Amino acid sequence: MKERSDRAAERLRDWLKALAGVGSAVNRGISQHDLLSMVAQTACELMHYDFCSVTVPDAASTVLVIEGSHGLTADYIRNVNATHPIRLQRTSLPSPSSQAFTLGIPIQVENAETNPSFGPWAAAAHDQGFTSMIAIPLNAPSGTLGTLNCFTRFSHHFDKDEVSLLTVLADQVALAMNTARLHADQGRIIAELKSLNENLEDQYGLQRKVAEVHHRFTSLALQGGDIADVGAALAELLHRSVVVRSVHGTVACKSGIDTSGLLEALEGTAMYQSQGDSGHEFTDNRLAEVQIPLRDGSSAPAVRAPVVVREEVAAWIWTTGNVTDLTPLDRRAIEHAATVMALELLSSRNAAEAAWHRSGEVLAGLLNSQGPLSSSLLAQAESLGHDLSQPHAMIVAQHDWMRTHGIQNKLSDAVARLPGESRPQPVVGVYQDHVVALWPLGSEALESARQAAEAIRRALTDGEPNAASSLAVLAGPVSDPTSYPETFSIARGAAELARLRGLSGQTLLVSDLGMTGLFLQIPDTVRLHSYCEEILGALRRHDSSRGTELVQTLSVLVRNNLDARTTAAQLSTHTSTILEQRRLIEEILGCELTNVAAMTRISTALQLDEVLAATRA
Repeated sequence: MKERSDRAAERLRDWLKALAGVGSAVNRGISQHDLLSMVAQTACELMHYDFCSVTVPDAASTVLVIEGSHGLTADYIRNVNATHPIRLQRTSLPSPSSQAFTLGIPIQVENAETNPSFGPWAAAAHDQGFTSMIAIPLNAPSGTLGTLNCFTRFSHHFDKDEVSLLTVLADQVALAMNTARLHADQGRIIAELKSLNENLEDQYGLQRKVAEVHHRFTSLALQGGDIADVGAALAELLHRSVVVRSVHGTVACKSGIDTSGLLEALEGTAMYQSQGDSGHEFTDNRLAEVQIPLRDGSSAPAVRAPVVVREEVAAWIWTTGNVTDLTPLDRRAIEHAATVMALELLSSRNAAEAAWHRSGEVLAGLLNSQGPLSSSLLAQAESLGHDLSQPHAMIVAQHDWMRTHGIQNKLSDAVARLPGESRPQPVVGVYQDHVVALWPLGSEALESARQAAEAIRRALTDGEPNAASSLAVLAGPVSDPTSYPETFSIARGAAELARLRGLSGQTLLVSDLGMTGLFLQIPDTVRLHSYCEEILGALRRHDSSRGTELVQTLSVLVRNNLDARTTAAQLSTHTSTILEQRRLIEEILGCELTNVAAMTRISTALQLDEVLAATRA
């Protein structure tokens, strides 16, 4: 009796030790596979079974898979898990394991070879070498978690005591699995909270650094710094070269170790213009990576960011390298720099617009004056940086007024790019549908202002050098401020005369028009008209009464050195017609066109006629 009691006590100790081992394993945080394999081994050792396995449903809860085992071969496990899975749904004859899982009660099979429910696994059972098996559900408050399957080599009936003990073990396994899952969930939540906290700390640190960057930029602006100062601070933060260019190509900042290479690459491409036309709305403030061409034919990555003023791109921030190499702080620094630069540009624009209007008032006062200039006009000019006491060249440019958008900014940028920082400010404005600039010459010749005239002409044509309206005239120099109205009249007449001659896409000096340019400077047009009438009057009256165009034919003939064939081609008529018209012209004028003296008078009259036509226009 005592021996029996000792065996019972020893078995109870073994069970308690085994259950404690399961609990300890859960507390150690071992994986579910290792935990269930330990349970399978424990069941075999406590109950003296040959094989054990623990099955759990897959992620879709459609089949049971062996998650832990003891004694079973890899081939048997592969057969159950892959070849003949234990289905939980859509099966006409459920397996013992699926029945135990679904019904929540133990299901046993005394002979696996003859039991129909074990049919798909009979061959595998034979190869594994077991005959009997029992499936115990792992019941938990939340539902069945799986099954504990025990196998014996020989036929065996699992009696009530065995089932009770296995049920106790299964309940402990279910409790252990639940606890392990809770531990896993708790660990995952803790990891997520830790990661979230780290992210919040990183975000706070980033926001603090961003605030410091913004404070640095705004402090620079408030202390009188300009775009170049903000760009230099940005280059220092990025450890990269930084170039800031207006959409018209004016360099507002170049800071960093090697800005020359970046500037050279940007000069070699129209990218900054085509991607930054200030005439279009722009709402995308994201950084972009672009490839810029290098001198050797290769390309290099560069990052650009827009500086947006009033929903339009006013400038681009360029820096070297890739976008992906920028840290979050770098990106925010560029964005804040762009914002501060936009405020600076807006302030500069407002000041420039006010100066533009005041400069326009000075220009109108000069060109409308009919005597000595008033002291108030001189004082206003001086306050804007104009020195009217020195000689000026007058630049008169025709402009396509369908392209009026941003004309003041285009002209300001064009003037700012020209060399000569120490010179007085030019007077630039619009007068009688022409852009007019009074360019200070100092001691230089009139020709020195051609570069400025050409820059203004190009600025007005949006980079299209052959635009039909692309023409500028350079007149002067003007030393007496009271002569500006007369000089404007001459320059405007020269521009109209050039248009009538079909000239465009260039900058002309009045002297480039030859003798016609001199005629433009004769104020007494009545005498010029009388001379033209004396020479060409008879021909003009013939045209009027007969509906002919002999004056035009004569003009083209003179221009072509009396070549009838060339003249005929230009007037789209036959050579014989031109020869007949020439004979008629000579008869009406009473002279031969081959006569040098007569030809000189006629040529002069035709040029004067052009001048008068331009003046009338």
